[in-house]
Amino acid sequence: MNKINLNNKTLEIVREKYKDCINCKLCFEICPMMKEYSSSPKELMNEIIKHKNVDKNIPYSCMLCNACESRCPRDIDLKEMFYNLRQDIMSSNSKDLKSLGYNTIKFHQINSFSPIFSKSYISDNTKKIFLPGCSLSSYSPDIVMKTYDYLKSNIDNISLAIECCGKPTLSMGDETKFKSYYSKLDSMFKENKIEEIIVACPNCFDTIRNSSKDVKVTSLWTVINEFKIPNKLKNNYVNIEKEFSLHDPCPIRYESKIHNNVRSILNDLGVKVVEFDKNREKSECCGAGAMVRVTNPAISIKQTKKRASEAKSDTVVSYCQSCCESMMFAGKNSLHILDLIFNDDVINKKNFTQTKTSVIHKWKMRYKTVQKGKNNKF
Repeated sequence: MNKINLNNKTLEIVREKYKDCINCKLCFEICPMMKEYSSSPKELMNEIIKHKNVDKNIPYSCMLCNACESRCPRDIDLKEMFYNLRQDIMSSNSKDLKSLGYNTIKFHQINSFSPIFSKSYISDNTKKIFLPGCSLSSYSPDIVMKTYDYLKSNIDNISLAIECCGKPTLSMGDETKFKSYYSKLDSMFKENKIEEIIVACPNCFDTIRNSSKDVKVTSLWTVINEFKIPNKLKNNYVNIEKEFSLHDPCPIRYESKIHNNVRSILNDLGVKVVEFDKNREKSECCGAGAMVRVTNPAISIKQTKKRASEAKSDTVVSYCQSCCESMMFAGKNSLHILDLIFNDDVINKKNFTQTKTSVIHKWKMRYKTVQKGKNNKF
């Protein structure tokens, strides 16, 4: 039985959304999952209110991408509603989530916060740190270290933190466990009196700015656009015919400054960018959002293939490593923007795609990133 009873507080949130909804279906038309469970958002909410329960698959099929609100003429935030449904289920029926793969996510998070795969290298008097994020650290230790070297060449006394922000746990709705995990990061910020965190990952950007209000969170792309790419890479790709479809990650859909900075960097590199029809604030999820790749892989894969099919070239470039992997999963050539700046094979135009790897390989790379950080901490 997939139906989970809901508490009154959650039901009241659903009622509020239901009253505000005019059932125009604009959100419904672009949502990756609602049409799998109902004929309209109004019907879906009415069923929840009427029966005071919800099929647990529904909230755990929501990618929390916020595309619904971006299209809604009433600015109704269904992401908030689905996330509250997740929280309710997590707090009262967490055992029912085993069938949705929560044990896999817990395993990931336990390892992500272990000293084997996470480590902060903070030098004395550091006020700024670079936090590359889990996905990038799992992809390329060399790119992480080259990025850090670039930052050190432009910013005095910056340090490195190879840490997880806890977003997978937070996305599942397990706020109690998230606070426990995040306290490790928060303590590190406070003990070292960190004033600014430079992040490469859009999920880290979103999570840390919402969880550490007294610390400035800066996108890596803002920094690179300020200090500019290395001179030798100016117009490095201007003479190649290849076009790159630029995918904007959904966690920062409303961050127009970051969107602009990314495009400025690519322009400086001489990259020929072709835009998705749905880009910037209207961008669609790559299919991996909110752990749906684990909790409902069928819907996740369907959305990944849809998004990839909307690319106007064979190669997709993004500034989220998880998005890059999604595009590869759907058969596209895929690059992270940092590949264009710090990957020698790409710089020398020998290769224009990442390579699919195993889960075990990714953990090995994370371990290697931690070890490289130890040798490159000053």
